[in-house]
Amino acid sequence: MQIIRRRYYFWLIREYFKRWSKTIISSIILGAIFFFVIVFALNFYIFPRLQKKVQKIGYHGAYTLQTIPREILSDVSYGLTQIGDNQTIKPGAAYKWQVKDDGREHLIYIKKGQYFHDNRELTTQNLPITFKDVEKRIIDDYTVSFRLKKAYAPFLATLSTPILTRDLAGLGDYKITKVDLNAGFIKSLTLIKRKDRSVKKIIYFYPSEEALKTAYALGEIDVANGLKSTSIKDRSFETFDNTKIGKNTNYNKLVTAFYNNSDKILSNKKVRQALNYAIPADLEEGERAFSPISPMSLYFSKTPNYGMADSSIARELLSEEKEAKNTIFEISVLEGYENVASTIKRTWEKIGINSKIKAVNGLPNNFQILIYPMNLAEDPDQYTLWHSGEINNISRYKNLRIDKILEDGRFSHDRARRIEIYQDFQKYLIDDVPASFLYFPYEYQASRK
Repeated sequence: MQIIRRRYYFWLIREYFKRWSKTIISSIILGAIFFFVIVFALNFYIFPRLQKKVQKIGYHGAYTLQTIPREILSDVSYGLTQIGDNQTIKPGAAYKWQVKDDGREHLIYIKKGQYFHDNRELTTQNLPITFKDVEKRIIDDYTVSFRLKKAYAPFLATLSTPILTRDLAGLGDYKITKVDLNAGFIKSLTLIKRKDRSVKKIIYFYPSEEALKTAYALGEIDVANGLKSTSIKDRSFETFDNTKIGKNTNYNKLVTAFYNNSDKILSNKKVRQALNYAIPADLEEGERAFSPISPMSLYFSKTPNYGMADSSIARELLSEEKEAKNTIFEISVLEGYENVASTIKRTWEKIGINSKIKAVNGLPNNFQILIYPMNLAEDPDQYTLWHSGEINNISRYKNLRIDKILEDGRFSHDRARRIEIYQDFQKYLIDDVPASFLYFPYEYQASRK
């Protein structure tokens, strides 16, 4: 009986498989596919969304969508060109370029296979770059011509501005997914990594450095960037648990004491030289500067009187300048630069120069001496700051030799020639002292370990 039952069940199972074999095999295959789909969705979509790697980063300052700091935009996109560490021009979205017609035409060749965050390929047809008074002409899908009215050597550096569409789609590793605005100013930006959506950065902007420090102290952000100091209410961030401090020198910003060259006394070159020589050789706020060009630039050069700080020379220059000694100079200063103004005031007192400090909220229309940070461009060109015909020449400096040098620097595309031009620029400008170049500021970053 047992043998008969076994045969019965064996025949029954065999006939069942014969009849339903296709259905069974299909079900197994579909089940396996469904299983792997579920595993894929969990690992690459659901779990990443539940476990995002979020970093909250803070900056201080008022920024619009047009003035987002370059260090943030560098995550989002890049320009047709890029700037090397020493201000050399390197390929970016463009792999090569040609300068024609004595510097008036720039032919730009775009690399194929570059895609915006909205998956459109970058071509000349959707290249969102235009300039006032520059004729843009499309040659083909990957070649574009920019024709200028006159030669302008810094144009290739201008093309390093990161490429963004109106919808803020870029070409970089991170995509802007959310913008929070208040009266046109950015409160926060949300960036998600293009190839790993589990990685996210939220950038917060605070109205002042103190507000940024407070946000870090309260745990609202993980990183505080661009700090002039690391203390808050007499306590250093270095004493905070799980915090590390980074320090760097910002060579893109130069804190400068501008002299009003049209002032009755400061128009005297000897007086300006004396004030300049009396300033200490070291300042605690940053790396001491003696030139308007960054020492990281290939255009930087040390002039014969570079780095001189000598109060005895200053006294000698002032020995016959009685009017300067009988004057109380007014030093206008922005918030945050009071300490360096006080240091300079004390050192000038040692050579017989009296001064007083006046707080200002922005760039004043009139001043005698103004301590103000100037942002250095990606190119050594400083035409707008020092050329006698420019409205941004706030020191009202006039020197025909400097005018000619600055004009030559704008027109020449030969690197070796431009190096010579800006060596002369530094030599004569530093000797003439329309301003005292003080320091490249130290900046600190507080971050969670």
